[in-house]
Amino acid sequence: MEHSQSEDEWNFEWSMNIKAIRLMYSHICYSIEMWPGSPARPAEEQEFLHDMKRKLFAMITEHNFYHGE
Repeated sequence: MEHSQSEDEWNFEWSMNIKAIRLMYSHICYSIEMWPGSPARPAEEQEFLHDMKRKLFAMITEHNFYHGE
């Protein structure tokens, strides 16, 4: 069976509670801190980690705003 969509066109949704979001944020921060750099790892990986960190921080900030934490 042949597929016409590329991997970049696939999107998924995932539900996580705030505790899991905070844990993921912590792990992403650690990954950025310990990232060995290019060429050991692709430069796109660091860009991805920074983008994920911003998105997770936005989720935490929104939760804190609405739930007073």
